[in-house]
Amino acid sequence: MADFCAEWNAPQTTITTFDLDYLATAHRHGTAGTGCFGMRSMWGNMADMLDRLHQLFPDAATDVDVLTRAFGPLHFIHLTRRDKLAGAVSLAMAAKTGLWHRNADGTERERLAPAGAPVYDAALIARELAELVNEAKEWDRWFDAQNITPLRLTYEDVAADPQAELARMLSFLGKDPALARFVKPATQRLATTLNEDWAARFRKERG
Repeated sequence: MADFCAEWNAPQTTITTFDLDYLATAHRHGTAGTGCFGMRSMWGNMADMLDRLHQLFPDAATDVDVLTRAFGPLHFIHLTRRDKLAGAVSLAMAAKTGLWHRNADGTERERLAPAGAPVYDAALIARELAELVNEAKEWDRWFDAQNITPLRLTYEDVAADPQAELARMLSFLGKDPALARFVKPATQRLATTLNEDWAARFRKERG
């Protein structure tokens, strides 16, 4: 939150006032003049976010209620990956190399550490795999508990045909799906044959 505050020039005052100011600023930046607010939430952030929001809106009975109080009417889109091992390998590769995203033209978009060598690490891959599997279960459990039926997308389908999957999302949101034709992906896949080699090696070692 401190990083976003610095980027958005959001005021930091008392806890309650800060959270309300932060929420308003996040909503403004997440809307970006489109009239439609969007937010990506990772499972690892949900508990802290919901706890703070329940403190702001103590009369909200459920998690969906408190999220609606904070952000307005909601649509949930759940993006997951069928091949969890491939996802774990990608996370391990990013951790080793420090590079997390490239722009569509191949230039670096997000680097979180100095460039490092992509050294195979079975223990790291196993930890990432276990976390991905657990996160998928926790999301499903939460959706069931909150009586939510999300639009479900997979990384594989989005990567194969981003315009078609974007059209599905737009329809789900009550927007014109034809708008997807004019949108080009802003990122480039990082995976190479080395990712496939690591996954094959991991499968072989783990039986």
